Amino acid sequence: MEEKKNYTLDFTADPTLKKQGPGIPFLRNPKGILHSPLIYVVLLFLSVGIGFSFSLFGPTFGFLIIGMTIGIPTVLYSMINLKFGIIVLLIISFFLQGFNRFISGVPLGIVLDIFLVVMLIGLMIRKWQAGDYTLARNPISYVVWAWIIYNVLEFFNPIASTQAWIFVIRGIAILMIFYFIILYAIDGVAYFKVLLNMWIVLSLICGLYGLFQEFNGMLPFEKSWIAADEFRYKLIFNWGRYRIFSFLNDPTVFGVLMSFSGLLCVTLLTGPFNILYKIFLSFCAVVMLLAMVYAGTRTAYAMLPAGFIFYALLTFQTRTLAFAGFGLAVGAFIIFSGIRSVGPFLSTNSLERIRSTFSPSEDPSFQVRERSQAFIKPFIQSHPFGAGLGSIGIWGQRFNPGSALAEFAPDSGYVRVAVELGWAGLLLYCIFFTVILSVGIRNYYRMRSPELKAYMAALVAVVFAIVIGNYPQQVLIQVPTVLIFYAIMAMIVRLRELDEETYKE
Repeated sequence: MEEKKNYTLDFTADPTLKKQGPGIPFLRNPKGILHSPLIYVVLLFLSVGIGFSFSLFGPTFGFLIIGMTIGIPTVLYSMINLKFGIIVLLIISFFLQGFNRFISGVPLGIVLDIFLVVMLIGLMIRKWQAGDYTLARNPISYVVWAWIIYNVLEFFNPIASTQAWIFVIRGIAILMIFYFIILYAIDGVAYFKVLLNMWIVLSLICGLYGLFQEFNGMLPFEKSWIAADEFRYKLIFNWGRYRIFSFLNDPTVFGVLMSFSGLLCVTLLTGPFNILYKIFLSFCAVVMLLAMVYAGTRTAYAMLPAGFIFYALLTFQTRTLAFAGFGLAVGAFIIFSGIRSVGPFLSTNSLERIRSTFSPSEDPSFQVRERSQAFIKPFIQSHPFGAGLGSIGIWGQRFNPGSALAEFAPDSGYVRVAVELGWAGLLLYCIFFTVILSVGIRNYYRMRSPELKAYMAALVAVVFAIVIGNYPQQVLIQVPTVLIFYAIMAMIVRLRELDEETYKE
């Protein structure tokens, strides 16, 4: 009976509330509001109000009213039930950019910040009611705090823009809160599986729509959105075709997501799971990897073999090594041979783009990146703490227009950190990734449950692939990738603890 209890998932209430003493009544009995007759009167008035909004002010204002009507109760309930809030936040992160194409001029990114801040308040209230004021004590949490503190101290950088810092720190400190919320919310294997499968299903939906764009063509509103911006048009329409991007911001973000999500599905196939789940994972992997090819993101092509090789060396099983060797041999033959197409899926256009990934010296974009890094290297060496957050990219153009740094395109996530936070910040950034990988590897070899070990190996391989992908692209600045990465960090910590709890019982 005790085992079944551990794998029971309840979305209606947070189990930690049972341990709480006197506190806020609203948090102790959130269901009471739903049984009140007043709720039906409120819903009636809201329905009438929404109808008038559409008729008097147009669809944009009407959709905003609908969003507020649904969003405000959802946000408040997310404070009560962190598990529910995490799932809603993941769903929003996948479809946020798609909605942004319909409602222009509305800062929808603030929605994520509101959710995270509200859930943080809910987490703090729970800790207060439970009389638990301890912080998460593990190496990953320590390095997360070190990274947040370092970025906060950049406020005092004498050459930095204070205004740019205010805008950028929000995307660093607030988004990293997600790690602590996930760490607290995963109280059993059941909820861990819900989060992992939610990630897979959302990526599958994203991949399926991407393939719809490829085989059916872009919808009229998507073509209009692409053509509305010259830079966007050049990014998406090249090599004589549209690069697919699904619901996401651009083909790069989409291709990277498909790459590491497909890697997750393939690596999980070696785990001790039932045949139906493996069939599902196989279908997801095919859809995601095919969508990755059509996204045309070279970084994604490089991440995949890197993750496979790391996974094979981590697990070091004969079957895994043989499978990885066979896959790499087939991939190398396709890439380096003279074949022009592989069936109806890999055309000459797609193959040439993949081949350009593994011939960087012949790739013009790679040469441009090398020249940019050579240009900025003296600045990095002479500024140990960098030029400050937001000194390059869109924030640099907004707050320091005309400066050399504002016009500098870092491309690489590591170069961006080196310019903004200096070589000292880059060193801490590398330590940040090193700690995550080392903890994951150590936890993998110390765990005893075959199922949980399979999850751990797959997650650490995904982390390694993202670390590699962060060199040619700024992988960890876009949703949903950044939220998934912070969730993986928490999963790496909790899986080890869940493994210990399982064997203690």
